[in-house]
Amino acid sequence: MNVNTPAQPLSGTMDVDEFMAFMETRPKGEHWDLIEGVAVMMAPASYAHQRIAFNLCSLLESAITARHLKLVAYLDVGVRNPGVRNFQPRPDVVVVPGVAGFDYYSECFQLAAEVLSPSNTRAEIDLKLRRYCEAPGNLYAVVIEPREFKVEIYAKSRKWEMVVLKRPADVIEMSEFGLRCHVADLYRSTPLDPQWAE
Repeated sequence: MNVNTPAQPLSGTMDVDEFMAFMETRPKGEHWDLIEGVAVMMAPASYAHQRIAFNLCSLLESAITARHLKLVAYLDVGVRNPGVRNFQPRPDVVVVPGVAGFDYYSECFQLAAEVLSPSNTRAEIDLKLRRYCEAPGNLYAVVIEPREFKVEIYAKSRKWEMVVLKRPADVIEMSEFGLRCHVADLYRSTPLDPQWAE
């Protein structure tokens, strides 16, 4: 296979080891997720998409640092669920306990957040959400719509019941991380930021 050829989704029963071997054959910069045994290439992220992910990561990191918690917020890193061999996505933002190691994925994460892209299907996001909510150490799953104020938050403390925040002034609170901010804070420096609309 020519590594510069556009890759098609690979369906079937791919496991995480096959997925890692497959990734070695792909050009640098491609973003692939393994979802229920299917290797799916993610569309390149827009500037607004990346900014929202960066904003959430920065807010989490600041809150975690202020509380002196032994956690780290990361952008675009791999996660796995213990014992699940057909799932290895790279959420846009992840919170992981402990110091940064040399692994390419973590089986121990406490938050996974996805910023939606036009290529995302709801079925694909729902599959990811199901796995994020099943992860034993996870506390939060978050889905953010970049083109409008819409943040879905699923919290273990609420039995994973979805809460949807749609107003800029709505409060996002994650007490385990010491995070308290507004929905608008996630959209700073994007087209939805009022400062840029003037």
